[in-house]
Amino acid sequence: MKTQYFRKTALILAVITVLSVMLSVASFADENGVESVTLGKVTANGLNLREEPDTEAKVLTVIPEGTKIAVAETDNGWAKVMIGGYVGYVSNKYIDRLEDGDANLSYGKTIGDVVYMRAGPSTSYPIAAKMLDNSYVKIKGIEEGWFKVETLGGKYSGYMHPNFVLPVKRTEVEGEPEPEPQTTSSGSSSGKSGSSSGKSGSSSGKSGSSGESSKAVKLIDIAKSYIGVPYVWGGETPSRGFDCGGFTKYCFNKIGIKISHTAQINYGSKVSYGNLKKGDLVFFSSGSQRYGHVGIYISGGRFIHAPSPGKSVTIDTLASGYYYTHFTGARRILG
Repeated sequence: MKTQYFRKTALILAVITVLSVMLSVASFADENGVESVTLGKVTANGLNLREEPDTEAKVLTVIPEGTKIAVAETDNGWAKVMIGGYVGYVSNKYIDRLEDGDANLSYGKTIGDVVYMRAGPSTSYPIAAKMLDNSYVKIKGIEEGWFKVETLGGKYSGYMHPNFVLPVKRTEVEGEPEPEPQTTSSGSSSGKSGSSSGKSGSSSGKSGSSGESSKAVKLIDIAKSYIGVPYVWGGETPSRGFDCGGFTKYCFNKIGIKISHTAQINYGSKVSYGNLKKGDLVFFSSGSQRYGHVGIYISGGRFIHAPSPGKSVTIDTLASGYYYTHFTGARRILG
């Protein structure tokens, strides 16, 4: 009887673990996770933008009165907003809703191997330009839930769904050349971005652009296969568990690149936040350590890592929230 009981208990726990992993992966399936945006104006004399919807959460910045902001969603008195390269939460009672229109909402960076800029705020409009992953745009306003955008040099203008534009700070794009997107006059009716293969517009799914490193794709596939493996301090195998450095070491070793468990900041070449590519190591401050935590960049502002005790290998965003504010550098090992 005891043996059967333990077998049943183990099976139930296994099912729960698998479901938890599936849910954690699915929660990142919508990239930026924003279905539409509306225009708002701050009415408070200095409104705290917080990392989480909690009065005790860290203040990311203070928004001056009268500032126009993009409001993504509201819940329990809090609004998720985007302004000046920040994504965070403010008290909903200090925001007045405005009609659609122009507003200087700073800059954005595209998410996806190819993201379509449309002639109007819907996938029914023709494509104005095809923007490659990590291309910069100016966010000039909001119309019918979409961002009104233009390329840095003003050569192309149109509309992009907010689910495929990550707000970035002005300092990130200073000195950047104008992106040179492909142009086409044909439209598409599939997906929010209007691409023929869902969100990214890539017909090959994983690999994206032709110049992408096959080793980077393999590295990320390997890393994702260990989602759900528990964090264990000092661990560097899936059977024992991983800590952050042990996880990155193991994944790189699996593609034939040997790196140590620690001091991984000394490998490869330095990469700026705005030039991150798949397979780059991304570092974060932890306690008194400037490079106390590490993960592997995936794309679209996301990375995979072994977070901390009590958690498991998972995917997180460094485009906003805790990891955005604690990001301290990146290194490129894959060339």
